[in-house]
Amino acid sequence: MKKLSKAEILQENINLKEDLRRIRRELNQALVDIPIYQIPKVDSNNKTNPSSHVDRALKRAEEEFKKDIKEPKNGKIQPDITKYIKSNLGLNWYWEEDYTKNNQFAWCGAFQSFIYQEANVSIRKNTFPSCYRMNRDWRNTKRYINDKNTLCKGDLVTVYTSSKRSPDYGNHIVLVNGLIDENGDFETIEGNAKGYGPNQDYREGVSKRTRNIKDIARIYRLLEEDFS
Repeated sequence: MKKLSKAEILQENINLKEDLRRIRRELNQALVDIPIYQIPKVDSNNKTNPSSHVDRALKRAEEEFKKDIKEPKNGKIQPDITKYIKSNLGLNWYWEEDYTKNNQFAWCGAFQSFIYQEANVSIRKNTFPSCYRMNRDWRNTKRYINDKNTLCKGDLVTVYTSSKRSPDYGNHIVLVNGLIDENGDFETIEGNAKGYGPNQDYREGVSKRTRNIKDIARIYRLLEEDFS
């Protein structure tokens, strides 16, 4: 067996920590996917893109990003993340504990539900919490966008965060904040994500990132009726 150098041991330790973090996220996501409410049946042939709602959602996302919201130190309540999860402007999962530590709750969908807080509360409560729920409720509706090249600002996208590309419906939810460039890259605003804050520091929280279309699992675009 090859004897590892100190640098190789340190890198292996970093890799193992990242793998452990990903596993914790997937376990947390599975807990979020446990059904609690009956899912409302919502569908339509209406293809209208609710641009006014999109504009407000993007503005709200930018405002939250500028607050420099980060994962809390263990034991200290993070009020903004708690708001995304528990308030009636977000998921409205009021029974959850206040958010005090990283990996306590997979809140990427909770962040997007707060960004799209004008959407029907039953949709925010039942569909926004996870990639699995979005796929379950929207995959066979007009909200599902099959062509990646038609990606628009304001779209909700589920992405793969590892090379396993599993599950097929993705394991992280992001908001599209920029159009695709010639390399297939686009800017996102995300919650529960490692990325850059308003001070250009790399950390975990509400972050901006560059994603590539090859990492897209699903694209969803809300309908006008979702805001009624």
